[in-house]
Order: sequence, then C-alpha cells, then structure tokens
Amino acid sequence: MNTDDRRVRKTKKALRKGLGELMLEKELRHITVRELADRADVHRATFYTHYTDVDDLYEQMEEAAIEELGAIVVCDPVHAYDGIFDLIVNYVYDNAEMYRLFLDRSLNRNFCDKISALLEQKYSEIYLFENKKDDLTEEWRYLISYHIQGCISILTRWAKGNFAHPKDEIIRLVKIVDTSFDGLQ
Repeated sequence: MNTDDRRVRKTKKALRKGLGELMLEKELRHITVRELADRADVHRATFYTHYTDVDDLYEQMEEAAIEELGAIVVCDPVHAYDGIFDLIVNYVYDNAEMYRLFLDRSLNRNFCDKISALLEQKYSEIYLFENKKDDLTEEWRYLISYHIQGCISILTRWAKGNFAHPKDEIIRLVKIVDTSFDGLQ
C-alpha cells in the first residue's frame, strides 16, 4: 500500500486523533480496536491494514515523535541553540494534543525516558564537538542530565496546563535554563 497516498495519510491521522481522544478518557490497555475504529470513523479492517493492534499504533506514534524531535535537534550544523529551542517548543505546540499524552508520566509509558536519552545524547555530542573533547566527565553527564530534565519539565508543566501559558514565554524560560547552564562551562 502506498503510504504517501492522501487517503492513507488521512486515515492514519484520524486513527492517531481518535487514539489521543480515547487516551484522555481511559488507559491505553483498555482501548479496543473496535472503539478506536468507531471513533476514527474507519472500518476495523482498515485499522488492521496499517497496525497490528492499538499498542502498535501508539508505539508508531511515539517513534515518529522521537524521530521528528531528533531531526529538529540535528537540523542545524552550527548548533544555534536559540533556534533549536524555538523549533522544539513550536513543534510541541503544533502537536499539542499528542504531547499532552506523551508528556504525562502517569500514563506509565517510556516516552519521556526515550526523549531524555535522545536529547542527552545529542546535547553531549554537541558539547564534545564545540569544546573539542573526546569524552565527558561523569560530572558533565550528571549536569547534562539535569539540564535536559529541566527543559523537559518546563514542557511537561506546559502540557499539563493545556498549553495555556504563552508559547513565547515558554521559549524564553527554556532559554533562561540553557543560559544558566552555559555559565557552568
């Protein structure tokens, strides 16, 4: 099946949206393919054309989000952090419904851990490159972890507040955290 087909993209989008809506009502493990297909207004057979089960859809949504965030972080070869923070916050805001789910640790999923690991790895690579070093000290590993967790916590709080706080203010706060971190170098 051609995944670039407009109908396929529309169907997958409806299924992702339907899953997001249902996850706001109940836990993922209690969502059935039947109710998801009904919510998305697609036939169950259509669902099974694209996914093996509800967990498969959720995992694919998670993987796509991680890939997209990873692409944002590595998109700038000169590592202009301000621009990266703008892109990340805008991406989260543009995908608000999905990120309200992903950033909610109470759903007991590993998304935050995966994002943390990805961002810590990319940040470490950038730090090593910019400082012409071959390896990080254990102290820097702790500091980078703390820094990334702080940025994720800002986004998590924003998502829990239903993105009510102004986006430009969130960008400013993340940049404050980063500027404070830069002072440690």
